[in-house]
This record gives sequence, C-alpha cells and structure tokens, in this order.
Amino acid sequence: MSTNLINENHRYLRTCILYEVLQKIPIFDSYRSFCDAMGKDAMEYRDFEFWYYRFYHGNRTLLRSMNHTIKAVVDSIPIGFGIIQISVSDTSMSWWLDKKYFSCCKKDNGCTFVRSDSPKVERSEECYMKRSLKYLNPLFKIPNLQVDHFSLDFDDEMPDCDDLFPVPLNAKSVYIDGDEEHKVVHFLSAMTPGYLKSISLDILFEDEEESYGMIFKNEQFKQAKSVSFSPRMEFNMAELEHFSHLKRFKCLMWTENPLEDIKRIRDTVSTFKELESCELECRDGFDNSLIADFAEGLGEQIPIGPLAEGEQLSITHRYQIPESNDCLEFKIKETTVKRGYRCLVNIVRVR
Repeated sequence: MSTNLINENHRYLRTCILYEVLQKIPIFDSYRSFCDAMGKDAMEYRDFEFWYYRFYHGNRTLLRSMNHTIKAVVDSIPIGFGIIQISVSDTSMSWWLDKKYFSCCKKDNGCTFVRSDSPKVERSEECYMKRSLKYLNPLFKIPNLQVDHFSLDFDDEMPDCDDLFPVPLNAKSVYIDGDEEHKVVHFLSAMTPGYLKSISLDILFEDEEESYGMIFKNEQFKQAKSVSFSPRMEFNMAELEHFSHLKRFKCLMWTENPLEDIKRIRDTVSTFKELESCELECRDGFDNSLIADFAEGLGEQIPIGPLAEGEQLSITHRYQIPESNDCLEFKIKETTVKRGYRCLVNIVRVR
C-alpha cells in the first residue's frame, strides 16, 4: 500500500501510531519513526501526541472495531506495568505508572493536573476526583492489562471512587491501606481472583468479627498464596484456621492463654498442607512477656545467662508433623514495644 493511500486513510495512520504504542517506543522516538515512514506532513506532532496517549491510556475502540484481525491483535497483546500506585486524599489524587507520576489537586474553582513528563500545569473546572478518573478509567479498561504490583492508599475523607475499576484488574500482588474496611474489601474484590497471588492489607477495623468475616469470604483471599496483615489488625486463635490454604502469611495474634495457645498454634499450623512459612506477632491483653510460657508449652528451656548487647531472648523448637517426613521449625524471639513485650514466632516447614 502506498504512503499516499495510507495518508488518505486516517484509520491506517492511527493503526501505525497504535503499533508504536504496543512496541512501548517512547513518544519522541515514535514520532520520528512515524514521520520517516509516512512523511513529515502526515500528521502534526500535537495530533500524534493526542492519539499516542489516547492509545496508551486504553482508548482503542475505533481501531478495535475496524475488523476482527486488528481486534484480535490488540486484545491479545498484554500491556503491563511493574507498579501502579494510587494515593487518594480529600484534596488530591496521585498515581504512578512505573516511574511516571501524575497528580490532580483540588483548587477553589476546580483542579490542576500535572505529570512528570511535562512541565505544563493543566487547569480544569472539574472536580479533581472526576478529572483523575477520566485518566484512570480508560487505563483500567485496556484489554489484558497486567501489573506486577498494585498499591492503593486512601484516608477516611476520600470522596467516593467506587467506580475506579470498570473491569477486574490483573494484578499479581496488591497492597491496600485504608481506614474504612468496606472500601478496602471493595477494592480488593476488584482484583482478578486466581491471578492475584499476594495480598497485603493495612486496615483499622471498627467491628473485627464482621470485617474479618468479609475478608475470609472474599474470593481473592481464598485463592491467594501469600497474605500479610498489618499489626493494626489483630486475630484470635480461632481465626487461624482461615489461613490453611496459604503458602505464606503474616499477622498479629492475640493470646489469652499463652501456655496452651502456643501448642494450639503448633497443632493447627501443622495441618496446613500448603504452608511454607509464617510469621506471627503474638501478644496478650497487657503486653506481658510471653516467651517463658511459650517455651514451657513447647517443652523448651529459656537460655540462662546475660544477653549480649542488642541480643534478643529467643528459643528454637522443631516439631515433627504427624504422618509426614516434614517438620516445623519454630524460632521465637521476644521484642520490646512501647507498653511492654511481644513475641515474634517464625515457623518454617523443613522438608
């Protein structure tokens, strides 16, 4: 097909731009290559930039509707990021797409928008949240979009953005930090179950029993391989059974009877067929020292003698899993906190 014929068909020109985007070629190099192939008069840079970023952010409807061949090619090529990070407050919304930074900030009569690859400050009469979603919604609509790690943090004054994800997001790992448990679970539910392997949550729960129930019933949690909960989230011994499908997990456990509960932890965790390792930060209601009770419960002795500077009181215990060649290795260390003590219980399966 001749260059003149291509120039007369805007859809073919846009297909050429789409090709540059899919090859992940930087915009300036893309425009230079485009002009070399199509001619310097084929399209002005500002028009090229418009279509380049439109395709980059996922608006490929026109081209996908051209014919089944282009649709198949576009939808089958995964577009991926290493990291997508979003931070939302009552005055701004910022996000990172790998190393590129974008931000919308609230102003008296609308908002401003800035990006790391341009010195320009764009002004709009729209609400900063609405303006941000105009950029992000098309991104999350991209067919076969994939991300290694997705991170979202928001405060309790965040405006409603429940429609942030128009379709499930293919994220391998996710970190969500927020004070409203229903919103955290809502955003967690926007990840593709099964594709999501690792979950990290930081939530301040008002009703722990109800909130933990929402997480345990969540399909993303059920199909995850690794889960980490912040120390703001405290679990009791009865809830430990919900971790049985995981390869790795980390959480804070509350104990009423440390002498018996350490044996309960051992007997429960030893039944977890998939377990590779876990880390439990244990405390009682008064942050008392627990390590003596833990040692007695496991039949181990507390080391005698003074500790070296910086050394922590610790014990090691091995437990042979019944009817298995594997064993569990416990490494328990006592640490000090502001109000008293905690015990870090690290358990590793040894095959």
